[in-house]
Amino acid sequence: MSLISHFRVVRFAFQDFYRNFWLSVATISVLVLTLISVNVLLTVNVIGKVALSMVKSKIDVSVHFKPEIDESRVQTIKISLLSMPDVKDVEYVSPAQSLERFSDMYKKDELVLKSLGEVGVNPFGSTLVIKAREIEGYPKIMQALEEPALSEMVEEKDFDDRQALITRIESIAKKIEWFGLGASLIFCLITLLIVFNTIRVSIYTHRDEIRIMRLVGASNSFIRGPFYVEAIIWSVLALGLTLALMYPAISFFQPFVQRFFGTDAVDMIGFYRANYLRVFGSQLAAVALMALITTKMATGRYLRD
Repeated sequence: MSLISHFRVVRFAFQDFYRNFWLSVATISVLVLTLISVNVLLTVNVIGKVALSMVKSKIDVSVHFKPEIDESRVQTIKISLLSMPDVKDVEYVSPAQSLERFSDMYKKDELVLKSLGEVGVNPFGSTLVIKAREIEGYPKIMQALEEPALSEMVEEKDFDDRQALITRIESIAKKIEWFGLGASLIFCLITLLIVFNTIRVSIYTHRDEIRIMRLVGASNSFIRGPFYVEAIIWSVLALGLTLALMYPAISFFQPFVQRFFGTDAVDMIGFYRANYLRVFGSQLAAVALMALITTKMATGRYLRD
């Protein structure tokens, strides 16, 4: 098509958009609901991943050595543990630091502090706090700590196992994901039906014009062109409205979510800014493609290539 033909196609598309204004509004509204459901699902998934990451970061193994074990021997064990492929980090806590942490923990319990003072000496030995690279690595670490040469020096081992909590969070996140996916599919189906019927109504309204254009030799691509452009207009407006609704909503709820998790790591605004083109570009492409395919189906009855 020539430049003039392209201009006419765009002009006809905008004319049809305003002629069927309320049908266009209904179509855009359903597209917006579809995009919002997709973005809510994405937001929940990101929050779920942050929650899992936080829980996993708090899992560790604390190995408390007997007070008579020399600190140099504990440091040697630390180096040995760090050489294990499953170990991510090992923190050394001196007897003095253990005493200080214990005193801070029970600073409001006078009876405990009085009992500690009556002991007269520091009852704590050195401690190693071990973190694994992955949760699956902790059984191997615990097995290594059971070796006779090491276990005879150890007074107590504390494994902060949060596997039950992790399993529960993963289960909830998966259920929400499936629910969100189902809602998105329902909205997509409704969108397809509305776009299909909107185009059918528009074609029916212009049926006489289409017959005339076919009689004078207009190509099918020229006749379909305005409907394709109109579908693109719907997609762009729907995405713009989705952004206008989602950004203030996320800005409003983000402080509450951050206070709930007790960290600024849940930064949804930062996530969308960092992945703006990838997230919204793919959504625009998907919605536009869905609208174009529906338009092709709706015009197929009247225009046979």
